[in-house]
Amino acid sequence: MWQGPKQNLPRTTRNPKKNPTEMEAQGGGQATRADDTTSELASINSLLKGIAADVSSVKMGLEVLQSTVEKLGGRMSEAEARISNLEDVSNSRGASIDATAAHVKKLQDKDLHGFVLSIFTEKLDMEVDMGFELERAHRVGPKKDYGRSRHILVRLLRFSAREAVLRAARDKRRVEWQGKRISFFQDLSQEVLQQRRKFDMVKKQFQERKIPYSMLYPATLKTTVNNRSHIFTSPDAAAGLLGTLVIELARFGL
Repeated sequence: MWQGPKQNLPRTTRNPKKNPTEMEAQGGGQATRADDTTSELASINSLLKGIAADVSSVKMGLEVLQSTVEKLGGRMSEAEARISNLEDVSNSRGASIDATAAHVKKLQDKDLHGFVLSIFTEKLDMEVDMGFELERAHRVGPKKDYGRSRHILVRLLRFSAREAVLRAARDKRRVEWQGKRISFFQDLSQEVLQQRRKFDMVKKQFQERKIPYSMLYPATLKTTVNNRSHIFTSPDAAAGLLGTLVIELARFGL
């Protein structure tokens, strides 16, 4: 039997073994990379802790700043209230008279003192004695056209005298001089007047429904309905009562 020539086939090596020196070098490189990664993670962790500490510090600073602002706001409100009270105290002896008679407007300032005293004695039935002294009486604001009068600001020497005038005017309800109505009211600070003006719409509605009311110092509305007194420090609360009354009246067909 014939056989062809033998071919020299390449030999393949199974499971080659690596050089021990090469294996040690590879292992050392992996260990170095692991150490570098651990170091980087530790550095990142340290940075994160620093950022967290900074954020916490900023947060605490903001809280302190907010607390300081709130305290300053409270002090500002307190200061404004004190200033308003001081203005009212400085005006505590003052009262304004709105005399709408045309010829009263023609009175000269030198005649105002006597005119005011005559109003107190003749129209308010007050006894003017030594304890009832006028410190000053003058008109307020620029001259007006069309025959309209200006208010007369009266400053009394004593607080008790001013209270007596306002009380007498309230008791009289309506004071007239030669057929013209004269109104009396307390001289208040601008801030208090602004607070009271917020009740203007509610007061108008009360007047339209003939519901009696009065304004208490500094800006409080008081009314009595069905023998029950109600006190309101905000116009919204007063409007709420008015709405309730309207609903009750409609229920009874009134």
